[in-house]
Amino acid sequence: MKVYPIMIFWGVLFCALCGCAPKQDALPVGERVITSPQQEFSEAALFFYEGGVKRWRLDTDYMSRPLSDTGSILVAPVGISVYDTLGNLSARIVSDSGRSDFNMAVFDLWGSVYIRNEDGMVVRSEQLKWFKDGRRITSDTFVQVETPKGDILRGKGLDAIDDFSRFSFKADVSGRFPDFRRRIEEQDEFF
Repeated sequence: MKVYPIMIFWGVLFCALCGCAPKQDALPVGERVITSPQQEFSEAALFFYEGGVKRWRLDTDYMSRPLSDTGSILVAPVGISVYDTLGNLSARIVSDSGRSDFNMAVFDLWGSVYIRNEDGMVVRSEQLKWFKDGRRITSDTFVQVETPKGDILRGKGLDAIDDFSRFSFKADVSGRFPDFRRRIEEQDEFF
């Protein structure tokens, strides 16, 4: 087949008008417009040390932080390993998403929050907030606490010490205690 210059002209014109050239990414519009520099990480890990001892490790698939905002870091999903003062693993926390302030002093976790401590206690909720300075955990949503002995306690709202050695619900409290009578008679330490 013989190629004529007129065929080349029409081919180039067709590509230019119809979009054969590489496409440019469209600029984001509406709420998605980014107005400041942004840091984004995939498969990130953060560590926090106190007095030379690792206190927690955060693992996530995605982390984002606006550079102009010293106030928040967004992570999804959340996987936190908490260590005691000797550096031993004391709890594991997972949730769908989380946000922290820049100093990592407050963690707000939401979406299928699950905590399991070294004693086997399990805490489940849709939202929990952890305050590093007071070592407190709070929630305004329903929370379920399961003890290693099979006790299940539920309530709306929570105020707890972060190792769950003490906790209280704010409203709508219910529970189930297997072998309640026997445990009371034997003066079980939980009661």
